[in-house]
Amino acid sequence: MRISENVEAWHAGPVTNSVPLPPVGEVELPGTLLSAVRAEFRRAFHSPYETPIVVVVNGLLMTVLWFGLPVGLQDALFTLHGELAFPMVLASWMISDVPATNVVGPDRFRVASVLDDPQHLRRLLYAKNLVLWALVAPFCAAVAIGIGASSHRLSTCLLTALWIVIAPMGALGVSAWVGIRFPYHPRPLRWRWENRHRWRTVIVRWLTLALVPYALVPALTVVILSPSLLVWNLGNDHGLNGRLADGEFAAGLVVSAALSAAMFFGGHRVGLAMARRRAESLRAYLADPERG
Repeated sequence: MRISENVEAWHAGPVTNSVPLPPVGEVELPGTLLSAVRAEFRRAFHSPYETPIVVVVNGLLMTVLWFGLPVGLQDALFTLHGELAFPMVLASWMISDVPATNVVGPDRFRVASVLDDPQHLRRLLYAKNLVLWALVAPFCAAVAIGIGASSHRLSTCLLTALWIVIAPMGALGVSAWVGIRFPYHPRPLRWRWENRHRWRTVIVRWLTLALVPYALVPALTVVILSPSLLVWNLGNDHGLNGRLADGEFAAGLVVSAALSAAMFFGGHRVGLAMARRRAESLRAYLADPERG
């Protein structure tokens, strides 16, 4: 069975979701990163459209909270404030969902076939991250540029857009660890309700892993941002309360870019090592969707 047929079987519902893993030689794998990204885009925009849906919902939720909450609650919920902070926080929220962490379970056929092939596995993980990034970063960068055009701070907003393009990738490189260590199969809510007697694995484990990205990804983004905040605080006479010059902002951006790149490539290096150590247990888990 070819991989495209297996994916169709998985999307068909609970019955065909029990299709076993095909032999490794029968799984079609992308030969280049570009072809892997194209394949991942096709998966993303195929039912059940998980990645586009969560990106849009998270963006709408964050926007409603940002503009709808009273000032006091806004201060409690958001670390950064101001018009330039909005697209930065928006990018963080839009990638904070299960596509950032559960990188193994939804693609069990292809992942299981490359657990012993670090090059192909790295290519698949990169492609998943790049597709999620492509759905978030360009849009949020455009928002930053739009704010700059309307506020006559175009140069600063261009730098903000560059931060948005760079910073989320570092968070995605590390957040994949969760899915490699604790994968789960995407199953309908009806199936989980019918199997609620297995509450520890089917309900508690799944719900915990579904909520983890909302805390983990923003925390990683804050880690990437923290050195920049330090640079901006030390470089400005009024600290973070003062308006930053473009040069000060650019200096902080360079620090964030370096840290983000280190986290992305280093994070995936660690993730591949985790997958190699856990290859047999991962393969056994991926072969049995009934484990939830």
